[in-house]
Amino acid sequence: MFCNTISAWSRDAKPIALIVKHLFKVYVWGAISVKGKIGMHMFIENLDRHLYRQILNEHLHDNANAMHGRRWVFQQVNDPKHTSRDVKSDLETYLPGRVLPWPSYSPDLNPIENVWAILKKMLRRRSRVWWHKKKSITNDIFFALIRKEWDDLDNNVIVNCINSM
Repeated sequence: MFCNTISAWSRDAKPIALIVKHLFKVYVWGAISVKGKIGMHMFIENLDRHLYRQILNEHLHDNANAMHGRRWVFQQVNDPKHTSRDVKSDLETYLPGRVLPWPSYSPDLNPIENVWAILKKMLRRRSRVWWHKKKSITNDIFFALIRKEWDDLDNNVIVNCINSM
């Protein structure tokens, strides 16, 4: 018996085809309201407080104000990146008195998690088409697919997710 470089034993020394399952990861930040989608940002690096501050400044404040005027409240989970001193300071500056505290140990109260599940289902369906056509998906193509599915997501779906809470 022979052992190849990936520790698979066989009677003959035939090379084994490697299958790459996860070529890349894409992270998506999004904000929703009862009026629909507020903003979405995609990135490949790990989210830290600096990137989170940048996302809030570029995608939340102006978009939410345009959609709701100054009459909206922001709520986010208690992730350490979200509750860092820098982020809290920015939120107090830009949204004084408009940040709603997140209840402890209540991850099931987050309607955007349901939106992400729906979006992932839509993406799986679309990426299956690419897979059957034997086309490879690059980061740019995958970003475009995510953006298209986000843009095509019906606002009624978002409202239903929010109202289900």
